[in-house]
Amino acid sequence: MPGGWTTWILASAVMLALYDLAKKASVNANAVIPTLLFSTIAGSGAFLVALAFAGRLGASASAVTPEIAALAAVKTTIVGTSWVFTFRALRTLPISIATPIRASAPALVFVAALFLYGEVPSALQGVGMACIFAGYFLFSWAGRHEGIDFFRSRAVWCAVAGMCCSAASSLWDKYVFQVRGANVEAVQLLFQVGLVLFYALALSARNFLGLRADRFEWRWTIPLVGVLLAGADWLLFKGISGPGVPISVASLLRRFSVVLTFFLGAKFFHETNLARKTLALAAILLGVLLICL
Repeated sequence: MPGGWTTWILASAVMLALYDLAKKASVNANAVIPTLLFSTIAGSGAFLVALAFAGRLGASASAVTPEIAALAAVKTTIVGTSWVFTFRALRTLPISIATPIRASAPALVFVAALFLYGEVPSALQGVGMACIFAGYFLFSWAGRHEGIDFFRSRAVWCAVAGMCCSAASSLWDKYVFQVRGANVEAVQLLFQVGLVLFYALALSARNFLGLRADRFEWRWTIPLVGVLLAGADWLLFKGISGPGVPISVASLLRRFSVVLTFFLGAKFFHETNLARKTLALAAILLGVLLICL
């Protein structure tokens, strides 16, 4: 039976769904790198304020070691790259297509965790995972009915690249918190600050090289993106930092956010082709239920 860690993961999923909606509203027909930079500044600032308010900023900073700095730097690079690909996909793809593609990351996590960490799911969890994978396949089927060629669309391939980086990030999280036993708040402190530097350097490099840039427009949802993601990451890190938490199952549970994104996205962004996508959602819901039993 899963322990209390499932509550942390599902709470992270709710916040992640709200983050996805804010992300789509922020990056739709907008420049990617500046959007990422300003949203990350807001998220990092919110995290630092929360730590200071809780009286743990000093303790978190003092817990930083060269080893934790190296672990956080790797995570920053993986996640920063993932978001660049994901935001570029979201500029053109419907949110009810782009988000489920990214949600396919648990399939890679499951396979990799089987080989790297020896995680073998129970029979019921295996059936639940199969249902979720079937749901992701149905989402790709629904996309074809919206004229999206999954093999030729650059946006789809950006989404797939972002998904692969997301899977790598989940596997790295398990290594950082369960194998190396790193301090959760110390890692996130460096991670948040590192992301600001990552995107600032990316923006500077783009300007220095004179690369073509899309027009940037400030939107109130941009800082909200960073704040929601910082909260979702903190909940995730708390959930997976406990001993013996299976990262493959935790990653799947967190992708429950795609269900909330679907319903809210359909309302706010006037998504179409909902009947076919509902079949995919039903498969995902069944899978999540089986995993939680």
